[in-house]
Amino acid sequence: MDFSEEQALETYKSMISIGTEAMEGLQLINGGAVVALLAYIGQAKDGAKLATRIDTPVAWFLAGLVAATLTFVLTYLTQFRLLNELRRPAEVKQGTHIIWLFITIGFAVLSILFFSIGSYAAVCALKG
Repeated sequence: MDFSEEQALETYKSMISIGTEAMEGLQLINGGAVVALLAYIGQAKDGAKLATRIDTPVAWFLAGLVAATLTFVLTYLTQFRLLNELRRPAEVKQGTHIIWLFITIGFAVLSILFFSIGSYAAVCALKG
């Protein structure tokens, strides 16, 4: 393996690692937001009253968590498709892994969007 092939392989490995960390981060912010919101409600003096107003933010955060989890599944499918394109180029249409890649990116963006909407909804619900 020459330098450019080795460099390309190491770059690919680092991209996979960065992507994994990003997906874990999406799960962390959405799941952590649910836990933080519930913990806050549990400690607030008027927690029972606030609890009736947090259903919408919690739903958005859970949607973000589901979208983040789906990015892991879709990442697997993307990599599986790419592997098949590389192993069996005559049998598998080349470049179709790109479709899976864009779908995966879409779900990651949805996770961020759902977190943002949930955060705004939480602020609105808690300020009263």
